[in-house]
Amino acid sequence: MAPQIQILTLFPELFETFSRFGLISRAVQENIVSLTPIQLRESAINTHGQIDDSPYGGGSGMVLRVDAGMKALRAAKERDGTAKTVLLTPRGRPLTQEVAREHAQNLEQGSGMIVLCTRYEGVDERLVELGVDDEISIGDFITMGGETPAMVFLESVIRLLPRVLGNPESLMHESFEQPLLEHSHYTKPAEFEGLTVPEPLLSGNHKLIEEWRRTNRLQETIKRRPDLITSPVLPKGDFSIALLHHPILDKQGNTVTTSLTNLDLHDISRSACTYGIKNYYVVHPVRALRALAEKILVHWESGYGAVYNANRSEALSRIRLLPELNDAILDIEARTGKLPKLITTCAKTHSRKAISFSEMRQHLQRSDDPHLFILGTGWGLMPEFIERADFHLEPVIGPTDYNHLSVRGAAAIMFDKLFGTR
Repeated sequence: MAPQIQILTLFPELFETFSRFGLISRAVQENIVSLTPIQLRESAINTHGQIDDSPYGGGSGMVLRVDAGMKALRAAKERDGTAKTVLLTPRGRPLTQEVAREHAQNLEQGSGMIVLCTRYEGVDERLVELGVDDEISIGDFITMGGETPAMVFLESVIRLLPRVLGNPESLMHESFEQPLLEHSHYTKPAEFEGLTVPEPLLSGNHKLIEEWRRTNRLQETIKRRPDLITSPVLPKGDFSIALLHHPILDKQGNTVTTSLTNLDLHDISRSACTYGIKNYYVVHPVRALRALAEKILVHWESGYGAVYNANRSEALSRIRLLPELNDAILDIEARTGKLPKLITTCAKTHSRKAISFSEMRQHLQRSDDPHLFILGTGWGLMPEFIERADFHLEPVIGPTDYNHLSVRGAAAIMFDKLFGTR
């Protein structure tokens, strides 16, 4: 059964027209999603169709009443108990590609949606507290009602559902799916009023074309949206790293324990210090190796190393040596009062939980939750760790087919993509 989207509005006719054109029509006709506009006045408090009233304390405009609004929402919930309610409001969180993907994933997983559109000064705050799951704004401006914002929101969500777009791979190259804007496009004729198509696009050389597109994306982003490049990420939550040495996969897929090296301690702690990550857990089950690592840390924290290189001492001071990953998770919970969100990484894409670096940047900027980045050694993390995680970061990929970065190099690149200022 297609996930159901119920739209509560004073103008259901607008959405009847909306659902008859373009890809939205295709999604409805192919039973990918169901759109049901519902007249808000069906939940009126009297025979005059009243659903609004003047605000307490005075002021202009009218306010959607909590009793009428809750009557409409409860009726919608009776039709679909899985549905989450979205209110389009200037006070809501900004609509981004990540927010759209979040709601698309909810629909994919079978949850319904109730979209509440109002045409008033606002809604009674008790309605928000009792019946609204998410508040979304499409920008820092005011429209005459929630209908057009709802259409923008629904288009951004529905187009992400499987089978809606003819070529789903095109999603990966669009603006906001990655840190840069999409490259410029050209088609026939090759020359028009003295303006020509860039030569690399006419060359037939795929390498030259890709190079031109990468350069053009950067140029267009600098020209049109420099904030996407220059704005620093200012994460609000508590961030930690765990370097896992057991259980780890070897080349044949067997479960092994990997060696703990001096470079594991030095390089990742220095990267963590550079990008403001305060906690670095080195997880190894062998007590003797943890004891050896502890001697190294003592040398740099309170021995001659602390005098010789204070910067190195500062970086290594954030290391905790623990026998199991669960010890790190419990330590974070004890320190913050919350269980951390788990983020796994490896050189392979795991599509079910994959999230791009740009989406993760946006998530970290908004979230107050603690997060633990789990890095694997050897040939990668066990599948059960990836299944357990809340997010799985896309792999670090260069312009060549060689994809064998050390965990220390990959960690530095990952931190720069997530926390870097450029």
